[in-house]
Amino acid sequence: MEKFLIIDGNNLAFRAYYALPFLTNSSGQPTGAVFGFMNMFLKVLEECQPTYILVAFDFSRKTFRNQIFADYKGTRSETPEDLRSQFPILKTLLKQMGIKVVEKEGIEADDIIGSYAKNTEKNISKIILSGDRDLLQLIDEQTEVWLSQKGITEIHKTNQEVLFKDFGVTPLQIIDLKALMGDSSDNIPGVSGIGPKTATSLISEFKSVENLYNNLESASITPKLREKLILGRESAFMSKILATIKTDCCLDYCLENLKYNLPFSQEVTGYIKDLDMSSLLRRTSFFVNSEKEEEPIKVLETKILSSLEELKAACPNQAKQFAFNVNENLIFSFGESYVYKIESEITLFSQPPELVDCLEVLKPYFENESVSKIVSNYKAQKHILSKYNIKINGDVFDINLANYLLGNKPMEETQVDRFFGQKILLEKDLVRQNLDKIYYEMEFPLEEVLYDMEEAGIVIDKTALAVFGEQLNNKLKTLTKNIYQMTGDENFNISSPKQLATVLFEKLHLPDNNNPSHSTAVDVLNELVDYHPVITQILEYRKVQKLKTTYVDAFLNILNQTNSNKIHTIFNQTLATTGRLSSSEPNLQNIPVRDSAGKELRKAFISRFKNGFLVSADYNQIELRLLAHLSGDEKLVNAFNAGEDVHTQTAMEIFGLSKQQITPEIRRNAKAVNFGIIYGITSVGLAENTGLSRRQAQDYIQKYFEIYPDVKKYMDNNVEFAQKSGYAKTMFGRKRRIPELKSENAQTRQFGARVAKNMPLQGSASDIIKFAMLKVHKKLNELNLRSKLILQVHDELVIDCPQEELDIVKNLLKSAMENVVNLAVKLPVDVTSGPTYFDI
Repeated sequence: MEKFLIIDGNNLAFRAYYALPFLTNSSGQPTGAVFGFMNMFLKVLEECQPTYILVAFDFSRKTFRNQIFADYKGTRSETPEDLRSQFPILKTLLKQMGIKVVEKEGIEADDIIGSYAKNTEKNISKIILSGDRDLLQLIDEQTEVWLSQKGITEIHKTNQEVLFKDFGVTPLQIIDLKALMGDSSDNIPGVSGIGPKTATSLISEFKSVENLYNNLESASITPKLREKLILGRESAFMSKILATIKTDCCLDYCLENLKYNLPFSQEVTGYIKDLDMSSLLRRTSFFVNSEKEEEPIKVLETKILSSLEELKAACPNQAKQFAFNVNENLIFSFGESYVYKIESEITLFSQPPELVDCLEVLKPYFENESVSKIVSNYKAQKHILSKYNIKINGDVFDINLANYLLGNKPMEETQVDRFFGQKILLEKDLVRQNLDKIYYEMEFPLEEVLYDMEEAGIVIDKTALAVFGEQLNNKLKTLTKNIYQMTGDENFNISSPKQLATVLFEKLHLPDNNNPSHSTAVDVLNELVDYHPVITQILEYRKVQKLKTTYVDAFLNILNQTNSNKIHTIFNQTLATTGRLSSSEPNLQNIPVRDSAGKELRKAFISRFKNGFLVSADYNQIELRLLAHLSGDEKLVNAFNAGEDVHTQTAMEIFGLSKQQITPEIRRNAKAVNFGIIYGITSVGLAENTGLSRRQAQDYIQKYFEIYPDVKKYMDNNVEFAQKSGYAKTMFGRKRRIPELKSENAQTRQFGARVAKNMPLQGSASDIIKFAMLKVHKKLNELNLRSKLILQVHDELVIDCPQEELDIVKNLLKSAMENVVNLAVKLPVDVTSGPTYFDI
């Protein structure tokens, strides 16, 4: 039987937009919704192979239903601009594919779908693809609804039997359910007070809204429910009209006009490449390919192995390449015909071999240096295999790391069936976008450094930590007592925002002029400090409580669970768009440093060596120095090279004062300007940060650019470059796409401009610290030192070293970090040491 695929264009595009991360092409045009839509479309096309295809779109938000109920869909927010801009692209692509696109004024896409489903030939199978359950009412003997779920990654195929099993109703009774329970997404009111459970029960018994109301007086229902139904009668029947899909629209129902041809033309292939969505072209049967070297990647067939004998039989005598993922399941391939999988789950019919036995069979391939490896997340795989005493030797390509550098969506680590083809495409893209040097010389070698740092961990003095925890406990008790006394209430939970708000705004009657929701966020409380002394106590309570729960309790829990004196963080290499590393499980990059109470926590971080030291090396004002170097501003460059305090220098220039006249407050304001310029700060932001008036802040920014004109020129050039290219880049070539610059929203564009100004500086600083880590790590190994690099916190490196290596390590750090890159300005490093992290 021939098949007719009818697609709900708006719904699928919306679902794709919200399911996928923010994606753009190289020119900055958002493409996530188009990419997700096409992925789902091609997946369904592959599966059902229809003869006819139609994609229905809404023409506008206002339809005939708004004449019946003015607030129909009135609660929906405006379509985001970066999604709105993708609909013309999607429709153009579909039309180039020869796919019929239908939209009509005054009706919805649902009505187009319903009309085609009910008015085309009866002897063809109809498949409606959508995530909208409203369309379930269209199911009949020839029509199924394939519901996209979990965003767009899964499909639930629903026919009459499945519908009744899932909901206990027939297709047309879906309308009656909506009439009673309403639909918040479409703002269909239904009957007030009736939810899905009650609606389903009523329709199961009475079959329809009409029959329910005809028998309402005699129905065996509670008086309260009967009253709701009586009051909601008019709303119920109106809601049924709103929920009923129109199936008699005046449309062209000729199926011959809905045919399409495969493979899709070279024009389609070129358009997809222009959108930077070449991964779609891996479906070779769908697209014409003009360039053999860019053929879509081959997807290997998966075979399930259920015994060691089958595993051994799958292993070749010699292998040139080896792709794998080891986690709950073992998946691997040698790049030939198959990818093999050994599932860990024991079923009634299968008891797979132990992972340790499987890995022992594959150990020669992991450790053979002549066998090239392909993985996704090399560092994580290395940690897992190390537990089985297995090393990964030879050349390795990390799919995840390459995708991160290219700004692509991360690939599932278990998709080993695509690793070989993906590697070929990624290697070409790295070269094409001039990112191959960063990948091979910085990011991939850094994985080895981070692995060693994670393995080394940082030693914690458990006793000191416990003592500090007890001090915090005592402080919390005192603060709790004070807060209860000051409020005259001991029957509320200080940690509960709702209960605290009741005490502050209803009992103490603190002002809430700009706070109608009675928020108790920190910024709100700070504005109330002068109104009641309890606010200071509450703020202190929160600070102490966070110290205890986030750090002391969490660290002690880790140490107790692992029965160890070390904490091992994970350094995330592929998260920040600027290239910065982050730390998690736990986060060791945000250990308090400024607050005196928080700094006490650092006393628990100690050396692993007897009488050993922690050594810190921190770049001094690296981003400001990069600003001087990259802008080439002569006055700024000279100030740094002369060893001047650049904040004092800026204050003297802006305010026309001598060095002797610069007070700490004046210097602080100049410092705010210096760093604010890096982040593209506005006069509003600077005023908030300094307490200056908005006019003063604007004057300071204007004077700054008069003093350092090349900085202004550099910043403007960065924005202009990003507007033209769609991305900003560091001095080493790392890229960050900035689609916000093309937004129609002024605030979004302003954000994009700030990113364009800052990313080259912040990203270059990140690149420099990474190169420094590589250099320091290499030097430690070359000198065969016992010292270990254990921590990286933004512009700082921390080494744990024995006493006898202290001077060597200090000199090594200073030399390596200061000479890692040649700049127009000096790049000094401050080196300190001490027995604990507190002392440095």
